[in-house]
Amino acid sequence: MWNLYRLRKVWGFSKILSQGKKIVNSDFVIFYLPNQLNNCRFGISIPRKVVKKATQRNYYKRQIKNILTCFLKESKDDCQIYQSNHCDLVIITRSGLSEKFAARQKSLVELLASIPQKKLSSINLTKNKTTTYA
Repeated sequence: MWNLYRLRKVWGFSKILSQGKKIVNSDFVIFYLPNQLNNCRFGISIPRKVVKKATQRNYYKRQIKNILTCFLKESKDDCQIYQSNHCDLVIITRSGLSEKFAARQKSLVELLASIPQKKLSSINLTKNKTTTYA
């Protein structure tokens, strides 16, 4: 299931980081950009400055994937964050990784919920759009 929602390419990450919008709290930074797919895609980045050892970085990535999997199971419409649009998200951790899992989960879910709930007028991403002519 996770592979469907995963950002894989470096150019995907760089496009979101350069063109996307950003929201921040003390634990995470989320960059998001609307896409034209039927679902959201997620990318996770944990800098070496924050966590030195690769095994610890992988551990925290697994925790974030678990949080996102729970979020997707609870979310309807395959993580439809905007009213009619889906997004690509890059989640970057900050220095608050020494906290408990429950605190990180609460922080990330609150940050995901704080993404603006508005339609983007410049991009039309509605599904199954039909036009009738009279």
